[in-house]
Amino acid sequence: MKGRGISSREISMAFTGSLLGAGFVSGQELMQFFAVFGSFGLMGMVFSMLMFLLLSSIVMKIAKRTGITSFDQIIVKNEIPWLRAFFGGAFIIFLFGLVVIMIAGAGALFNQVFGLPVILGNTLMAVCVGVVALWEARGVLTAFGITVPLLIVVSVITGILSLFLFKGTSLIGQPFSGANPLLGNWVFSTFTFVSYNMMAAISILVPIAGDIRDEKTIHLGMVKGVAQLALVFLCILLPLILHQSMLSEADLPMLTLAENIHPALGIVYALLLFCGMFGSALSCLFGVAYRIRQAKNLKTNRLIALLVTIAFLGSIAGFKELISVILPVFGYIGFFAMIGIIMHYLSLRRNAESSIIDAVE
Repeated sequence: MKGRGISSREISMAFTGSLLGAGFVSGQELMQFFAVFGSFGLMGMVFSMLMFLLLSSIVMKIAKRTGITSFDQIIVKNEIPWLRAFFGGAFIIFLFGLVVIMIAGAGALFNQVFGLPVILGNTLMAVCVGVVALWEARGVLTAFGITVPLLIVVSVITGILSLFLFKGTSLIGQPFSGANPLLGNWVFSTFTFVSYNMMAAISILVPIAGDIRDEKTIHLGMVKGVAQLALVFLCILLPLILHQSMLSEADLPMLTLAENIHPALGIVYALLLFCGMFGSALSCLFGVAYRIRQAKNLKTNRLIALLVTIAFLGSIAGFKELISVILPVFGYIGFFAMIGIIMHYLSLRRNAESSIIDAVE
């Protein structure tokens, strides 16, 4: 990998793959953060894409220019131990929260597709993730390179077909919503969505930044990544808005839509959705275990078993309920993290400009 450098395509797949988890592709995440606001949700989508493009490029430039791979040091440039510890701890808890959400999502999926009790589906997912994690499987980039294109294709097909097959409601703008008190209006919801997703994206983008040849590759990769994310975003969000009366109560709205189009499409969607859940849960579990082992000298097997057990217990709360609380809370924390990242980048630019001026003088 280091010999030829990370390509723009690999950057785009890593970025898109880090966001296309169970919440996003199932439609539940976009339902709560955007669809409930109608046309204002579409505006929020546009703004979120622009913010992703800017922030992700900044994060990778910081990592490439400084060689920093630690999440807390990317956010807090100066040596402030307590603040770095806060963001570092928040990041670990957030990653673990995603593991809990993915396990709960699998339970909801098995319940909807096979009629299995939710808790049994949660158990199956927790056991599978735990067993594979004990093998210390790697290759997240390779896995995303395979599953992301398939997820993109199937969600685009499902979204487009639904627009032709089902009669939707008119597109109405609702700047405020009482569906979730933590997401009262479309502006807060948009910023929150970007903030917590950037926390997930950083865990994938920062480690590969050092293997990128130049910053032009970063720009190209992020443009590609944001473009393909926007395509999936629109093809999921628009049907959710237009068919909200049919999908608002579903734990997995897009799976429900696919099943209504054709049972075979529902099975394909369910399979790919499970792959997305499994991959996200596994990569987040690796991230949590790695950071805890850095701080505490714990045996991998015992740590993984403990983490999976706690995640399973947390998943009992329910997929929809977990998304409505965990993601907004960490979105607000992530908002301050994004401010820190921007300040870090501006500081690097000022230092670089000062060096140029000094060299000229």
